[in-house]
Amino acid sequence: MRSYKLYAVLLSAALVLSACSSNDDNDDTTVQIGPLTEGVDITLRNTLEEGGPEGSFPALFGLADDSYDEMATLSFSASEFPTALAQAGTPVGDISGLYDIDITQNSIAFTLLPTAADPFWVNIFGEFPAGKFDRYYLTFAEPHNISSATSTNSSVRLRIDSANVAVVEISEGYDMNPGAAFSLSLE
Repeated sequence: MRSYKLYAVLLSAALVLSACSSNDDNDDTTVQIGPLTEGVDITLRNTLEEGGPEGSFPALFGLADDSYDEMATLSFSASEFPTALAQAGTPVGDISGLYDIDITQNSIAFTLLPTAADPFWVNIFGEFPAGKFDRYYLTFAEPHNISSATSTNSSVRLRIDSANVAVVEISEGYDMNPGAAFSLSLE
């Protein structure tokens, strides 16, 4: 009986030491909680399709498609695109940001920024009609590992274009008005 207790104590000690050594500061392994990895560079491009072919946001002003591309590094402690689509000195003046886009290891959250009095966006507010698509292309410098997503808004979905490109697509029925927000849970 005594040897059984001694064996149990030794086994418990070995398990504790094993667990402690696997969490050593020199351990280079990481635990992946969601599909995304912190520190990966991301490029954001916005397009709009409404009664015609899909075109980039800067093309609306006669500029090259990549003119307003935004770059960020994935951070689980800060928003990647806190003022997405903000542009100074456009042909129609300064444009304030439309969304705060925050990405974590397992979610993408959009929060509409402008108020009802915003001089640029006030004419854009309203419910999306059939045939209108607002797309946000997220191009990751490394494979994103996203296989699917669940949205909190039935008018928003995530499309996976490739191992490095995921597209947030906003469509018919989306109520784009001050205070709008949605998120996508990633798998």
